[in-house]
Amino acid sequence: MTTNGSGDGSGIRARKYLLVARIGPKSLHAKWLAAGVDRLYDVFLSSYDAGLPVVRGDGVYFEYRSGKKVAGYDGFLREHAEFIGRYKYIFFLDEDIYASPTSINGIFSRCDQYDLKIAQPALTWDSYFTYACLLRQGRYVLRYLNFVEMMCPVFRHDVLERIAPLYALGYESGIDLIWCNLVAEGSRDFAVIDEFPVRHTEPVGGNKSANGFADGRLYEDDIHAILGLFRLPWLRATPFSAVGRSGRETKGRTSLLLWALILLAAAPLRRPVAGRLRAILVHWRHLWLGAAGNIPTKFPAGIAGRSAGAGVRATRRPMEMTGRHMPMPGALPVPSLRSGLRRQADRRETISAESGLTFRREDR
Repeated sequence: MTTNGSGDGSGIRARKYLLVARIGPKSLHAKWLAAGVDRLYDVFLSSYDAGLPVVRGDGVYFEYRSGKKVAGYDGFLREHAEFIGRYKYIFFLDEDIYASPTSINGIFSRCDQYDLKIAQPALTWDSYFTYACLLRQGRYVLRYLNFVEMMCPVFRHDVLERIAPLYALGYESGIDLIWCNLVAEGSRDFAVIDEFPVRHTEPVGGNKSANGFADGRLYEDDIHAILGLFRLPWLRATPFSAVGRSGRETKGRTSLLLWALILLAAAPLRRPVAGRLRAILVHWRHLWLGAAGNIPTKFPAGIAGRSAGAGVRATRRPMEMTGRHMPMPGALPVPSLRSGLRRQADRRETISAESGLTFRREDR
């Protein structure tokens, strides 16, 4: 590890937060390090390209580490555990995210202020996106929700320790569908921060071959396999509530839906417009159907966790949802079940997981 100080970081001003990124030739890390703003965060750049010049600066750490994105983060977590322990929040940022130091400072500050377990910034309307739920809604400071995407998650340190074994499972996609469920306890654990949006500048999946998705291997292959391993459904990404600029929290589904209608303006800002529009319509539908939820889970037996207590009690009761326990994957739906999870079953696609389990995949 290269630093600008004494080599171990001891000569550098202590900061509370850490930004980490796997980077290559097209990385936008220069934007995150731009001068003129007093950064509240240090930056650790892990280059998968051995030809990339060492990046130096105040509070900047650098290493060369070959390999795929998730596997690279696994190596980083294993080898630098003591270093990571200095920080309260750790932000894993994809290299194609455009964000200013002011925005990154704000993201960390809001995570700390609201004591979030896992969070992420919202995406600007001109971003490439998968989940319309994560597009910025400027009316809000943040929205509490049940899902945080792999593109730009912020972890509280103790939570990162608990979910870290996910990075060692060998999957380059889908671990973000698991991590909130591993640490879920209440409806204010996770959030998308609307106040400080970032821009995703490259199409989703633009670097997929470098991350092992070649020769017929699809993102969905890893997704289905890991959901099968944890025996979880693909839950929809939906907010529990939202905190407005005044600090008032809004929980009404009708209000959340009405204010989400403005997202229609984001559809024509990138291609394919039809795909973006469909994602927005799916988000509206999810809001209309009702309650969000997580399913608290734990690491399956036989998976070696690297931290004590990696997982929570083994319950399958969806939080913030009414009704009975959710059927295990592969079970037939109970016709009389009218909880939020039961309503999710409408128009879902049945697929077969690598493990042989059958479960239902949500429209995203």
